[in-house]
Amino acid sequence: MARPDKISRFLPIRFSNGTMVRRFAKHCPRCHSMVGADAMQGIASLLDNKIFLAARASCRCGAHFTIACVITDDKRVHRVMIPDFVFRFWLRLAVRNLPQPVDNKEWELAADEPSAPSGVLLPDSADVTRSSEVLGRFEGALISAWIEYEGRRYLFERAAPSGGLIQIGEHELLFEGKLIYRIA
Repeated sequence: MARPDKISRFLPIRFSNGTMVRRFAKHCPRCHSMVGADAMQGIASLLDNKIFLAARASCRCGAHFTIACVITDDKRVHRVMIPDFVFRFWLRLAVRNLPQPVDNKEWELAADEPSAPSGVLLPDSADVTRSSEVLGRFEGALISAWIEYEGRRYLFERAAPSGGLIQIGEHELLFEGKLIYRIA
């Protein structure tokens, strides 16, 4: 069966129409202050394009109350009319085979992982020999069929659009910040 957890760990949840539920809160029945998802323990899951939520909330005033609701893709919250314990039991059975949320705060990068191989990033002042054969233009820059840098010949491989994430391999060279060449 699924383990109850902080409701904030289940959020955000995105509906198929693109609508996203990032936060959830309810008023305390005793003091009427807002109780956020961090103070709620339970289960929330997207099933049949509806978010089913069953939780127990703890307010700062010491009050504890249950929450059993369904959130539709237009972000309307509907109260569940069956008893809370029946709804919680049904929801735990319904999500028993679904993956549990991962706590983003516990994610760590392994320090001993090798970094991805990277190629050569040419500075603007680099001494480069260009071929006389021009393949075309990309964002105002001439694309030479090949270039020579430090005695090695590189053939044109692809262009990288400006503003995007540029990934170059171990045997590649980035020229003028947007043209990628590969060792011949």
